[in-house]
Amino acid sequence: MTQPDLRQRFIKPSMDPQKLQHFLSVYDTGSFSRAASNNNVSQQAVSKSVAKLEESLGVKLFERGAFGAEATQFGHALARRAKVITAESRLAAAEISALRGADRGYVRIGLGWSFLTRIAPMVINRFNAKQPGVTLSITSGDSRTLYEKLLRGEVEFVASAPPTDLEIDTAIETEELFEDRDVIMMRRDHPLAAMPDITLEDLAAQTWLVSMQLQMQWNRVCNIFLAAGLSPPTRYVDMDSVILAKSTLLQSNAIMLLAKELFATEEERAQYYIIEGTDFPVSRTAYLAVRRNSVLQPAAQSLKQELISASRAVIGISQLRGLTVAEKP
Repeated sequence: MTQPDLRQRFIKPSMDPQKLQHFLSVYDTGSFSRAASNNNVSQQAVSKSVAKLEESLGVKLFERGAFGAEATQFGHALARRAKVITAESRLAAAEISALRGADRGYVRIGLGWSFLTRIAPMVINRFNAKQPGVTLSITSGDSRTLYEKLLRGEVEFVASAPPTDLEIDTAIETEELFEDRDVIMMRRDHPLAAMPDITLEDLAAQTWLVSMQLQMQWNRVCNIFLAAGLSPPTRYVDMDSVILAKSTLLQSNAIMLLAKELFATEEERAQYYIIEGTDFPVSRTAYLAVRRNSVLQPAAQSLKQELISASRAVIGISQLRGLTVAEKP
């Protein structure tokens, strides 16, 4: 009697890319109807795909209820693997298309705000000079959103300085690039800039610009005031756009914690005043992140090296020129 191959029980289920895509859409949206709309198919088609997956795996992936579809423990486990599978499938197709000459090549990466003003332009210029036939696409945003795109295979790699409380998925591998420092900034002719001594009371009375995507940073600000027996600032504006934040600082008496790397030139930095000697400045580590065990296509690997080189050059220049602190006027 032939002995059964025990390995078959582990490798039998088929991971159909389309079924996985439908599953992930339901997982991300929490709704079969929204998943169907996002994939331009009927709700019945999505339900059928998920049902086939559940049948092949022998488990229930979602609990259907009045408030949508909630993933089970099996659904959460599959989602983590499915994101890697669909990401690699998408990137493999793109690389093969480039190799057979169907297109000139295409690379899409994600960059956090700290990379946009000085590092990114240098990378773009260098890469275009060396790889003129490859189309470069860059998406920007907060680290959490960029890491989600990385896991879905929408970008080849991400360079950003995530908040210290952000839990990075174990499917992502990171490499340290440099330390980014958030400091209190305001316009150069802000009323506080002319004061010889700025107190916590003075800062509490200001309008603060904050990004609630960096919730830990704002909590830290509030805790500093509370520890001194003061009420945290009551006037603040929540905004996620760096361009809007910098423009608002120049046109108002608002203040904000911003990274020094967000200023492209010394001339631009000179328009702002930095408050030192307080507990508010905080450092964050900038990382280059890739999917663990994933192989970058040649063009993406070349772009990665350009970004590392540009980061080192820019950070070295900033330290040499002493642009970390703005002196009092």
